[in-house]
Amino acid sequence: MAERHLPPSYKWRREDYNRTANLDEFLPWFEDWKFGWLDVPGLIRNCPHSYEYPLVDRDPVDRWTFGNVTLMGDAAHPMYPIGSNGSSQAILEARVIAREILNHGETTAAFFAYEAERRPATTDLVMLNRRNGPEQVMQMVEERAPQGFKVVTDVLSQQELEDIANNYKRVAGFQVEALNAKPAIVPSTHAPAMSSAG
Repeated sequence: MAERHLPPSYKWRREDYNRTANLDEFLPWFEDWKFGWLDVPGLIRNCPHSYEYPLVDRDPVDRWTFGNVTLMGDAAHPMYPIGSNGSSQAILEARVIAREILNHGETTAAFFAYEAERRPATTDLVMLNRRNGPEQVMQMVEERAPQGFKVVTDVLSQQELEDIANNYKRVAGFQVEALNAKPAIVPSTHAPAMSSAG
């Protein structure tokens, strides 16, 4: 599919997840998606209703903490929904803010320490998601094999695929070994072993 861009003069409508779509604006992007067994433009034309769901992100902000209030999750770093980051980044942030509250008490120092760790990490992730994160593989394949392919490793090497995935896991904080190696925030308490008299 040819790459398409909206003109700079395009008037974006308010971000709204219940907005009726205008077929003339998005159907041209799918006109050549005919696969013999599947006619995507035909399906789109015959839908009784279509809605537009915008992909929304914002430029990273230079602070999250304002006195006794701090931001986390989508409030702190709205980003394109790539790589399951809607909830996972908030979970990572909850871990850090819990640790910092335990270290500093319920103070602004805890919030600033949390922000100092998480804001740079999510800034990198917002920017990586703008370049399609792990899904950049699809764009690379399209550019290298516009006429199609049989096996993805004919187009991208296994090493390239692994490098892209591993880089995304690193930036997103999803490296299993690194997560598992982090110390517990709250030490677990084990019940004493029970013994039975014989």
